[in-house]
This record gives sequence, C-alpha cells and structure tokens, in this order.
Amino acid sequence: MRNPIRSARITSLSLAAACFSLASPALAQEETPAPTPAEILAAAPADHWLPIPVSDLLVFTLPDAADGSKRQAVIQLLPADLSGGHVRNVRKLAGSRWWDGTKIYRVAKDFVTQFGGNPDGKTLPRGLETVPESEYFNAALGAKRDGDMTALQAAVDYSNQYQGTNIQPLMQMIYENSGAQTVGFGGGWPIGSQTIEGETKYYPLTCRGSLSPAHYDPPDTGSGAEISVITGEAARSLDTTFGMVGRVIDGLEHLQNLPLGTAAGGFYADASDHVGIESIRLASELPLAQQPAYEFLASYSPALLQYIAAQGGYGNICTISVPMRKVSK
Repeated sequence: MRNPIRSARITSLSLAAACFSLASPALAQEETPAPTPAEILAAAPADHWLPIPVSDLLVFTLPDAADGSKRQAVIQLLPADLSGGHVRNVRKLAGSRWWDGTKIYRVAKDFVTQFGGNPDGKTLPRGLETVPESEYFNAALGAKRDGDMTALQAAVDYSNQYQGTNIQPLMQMIYENSGAQTVGFGGGWPIGSQTIEGETKYYPLTCRGSLSPAHYDPPDTGSGAEISVITGEAARSLDTTFGMVGRVIDGLEHLQNLPLGTAAGGFYADASDHVGIESIRLASELPLAQQPAYEFLASYSPALLQYIAAQGGYGNICTISVPMRKVSK
C-alpha cells in the first residue's frame, strides 16, 4: 500500500517547483503575479487528483426546465467505510427507485431544499435500518482526517524547508466558530471534532450543498427517505443534531433556484406548487455512457492550502469547497 506521507513529500517537490517558478522575482525583471487558483490546480501533481468511485454517486433528475434545458444534479455520498446506517438506507432507497415521482415540497431561501416521502406518504422499502443518534459521530472519519492532515503537514514542511515555498498551515487561513474544537480535511471531506465526556468524537461538517436526513422526536433520527439539501452558508447549526450523508458536487443550482415556499419555514402552501422528481439513481446502475466521472484534490496535497490562500483564505472551513473536476472516461 502506498505511504501517503511519503507520496505527499515526493510529489510536493514538483508542485512546489511549478508554483515557485511562477512567482520567483529572480527569474523575471518584474515581479510575476501570484498564481491564480486555476493555475495552482493545473500545477498540482496528477496523482493528487483522486477519482470518486461511481458507486458513491447519485444522479438526481428533475423534469426539463420550461426552455427545454436539462435539470440534473450529481450527489457524492460518504464512502461506505466512513459512514453508517443513514447512507446505507439512502443507497437502498435509490436502488429501489423509491424517490422516483416524489416531490420537492420545501424551498427555504438560503437554507434548505427538502424532498422525499412527505407529503406523498409512500410505503418505505423493507430492510431500512433504524439509525441511532450515536451514528452522527464516526471514528473512521477522524482517523481519515488526522492521517491526511499529518501527511499534509509533512509535505508542507518539506516544501517550505527545501523548496523555499511559504505555504501557510490550514488553521492560519481559516477560523472555526461553530462548535468544533478541531477541523480539517479527510478524504476530501471537511471533518470536525469535539471532546464529549472525555472522548474525542468526529463528524462530517454540514456545509453548503450537504444532504441532511430529516429527523423527528429523539431518538427517531429518520430513515433517510426525507432529505434536506443545504443551500445556505449558515447551516453549521445542524452539525451533530442531524445526520449528514453526502453533498451535491454538480448542479446545485437546479435544486436551489426553485420557487420559494410561501408558508412558514419555506414549505409550499399548496400541493400544486410541489416540484416533481423524475428520478434519483445510483450512478453505477446507469448505462456506462451515462455514468458521470469526477476527481477531487487529495486532502494531503499542499496545492489544497495554496488554492485556499489564493482565494483569500481567512474564512470558515466551509467557505471554499474542496476542488473537484469532471473528467472524461
């Protein structure tokens, strides 16, 4: 198995050299402009772009818009080894095509777009798990975050010491004021942690584009059949009080730019206003030619920190999304 720390150290050499050559005043009569975010991503080593397994993708399709344009969003689910019962339920619901023909029934400005079983009252498929509140936390997420952040720090130290770069640590560029004691990236996901009753607990952060299953009165955390897509920037209040199963990585505008609900909480006041859902499919079940393919920038890549800095830095960890790109198969 490849050692990510060693890999990050080796590959950061070419990245640092590429970025340094763009900015070194010794190589030009005039000061060269700092690299743009796009230039930083283009200079990132090829093996720092990691594929998202097609088995982790959902394709969410709405009926075509009035002008005939397609309305489709792509969702990335938390990987099986970093998630629990809610994600397993979502996979089962999509696999049974349960959401096909259900409705979007709530669009609250700068907060959520909510869809699923309510108000249709569809019978749920058999075999869905009852998910305890304890699954809002996940030790595997913590192990992934801490491993990636250790590898990132090693790569940054190497680049700064031997290549003359000045890459700033993550926590010098972001702040955390939403409850997590420590934040970082693991496997491309923003992950927080808190010490609760003497134990460190890890959880995925609820950023814009996240999918959060509806829950009811504790300890009923819901099945995952009803889900809110977070469309605002102030959703961190949902951390650890709701689950988080994935995020929209493409086409969020189709789920956000819908008519706003006029009833309390952004619910549609009349059933005739509901937005029908054509289908939600596991991407792996689509014909090969229709399966989308994406890559994300590894959390242990120094290019991630350079990319954040190039966009101004100094924001919440959710301010700047982990870089992703659609690729040809």
